[in-house]
Amino acid sequence: MSKTVGVKFYILPNTALDMSKAQQVKLPSPIKVLTKMLNKEIIARLKGGVAVKGVLTAYDGCMNLVLNDAAELDKSGEPKTRYGRIVIRGSQVIYVSTSEVTP
Repeated sequence: MSKTVGVKFYILPNTALDMSKAQQVKLPSPIKVLTKMLNKEIIARLKGGVAVKGVLTAYDGCMNLVLNDAAELDKSGEPKTRYGRIVIRGSQVIYVSTSEVTP
């Protein structure tokens, strides 16, 4: 014996589905955002749950980062291990922030 389940569909007017160019939000280029972060203290969240804090001194188009006064952070955000100057491979970066964003 089969049972039929009722499903309701709602059709939105076309105006709600088609956003005009005036309504679209243009996001800044990641490279432009990194340029604004140069010589500022940042936090980079990496794959594997690692967070590193340091002063961003250089980057490239692949998002490879060079940090001075770098330190790995523990879960509470306190420095766990200090490294000095490091290079972080861009493929390992999840996000970069000037202030910590809670997960």
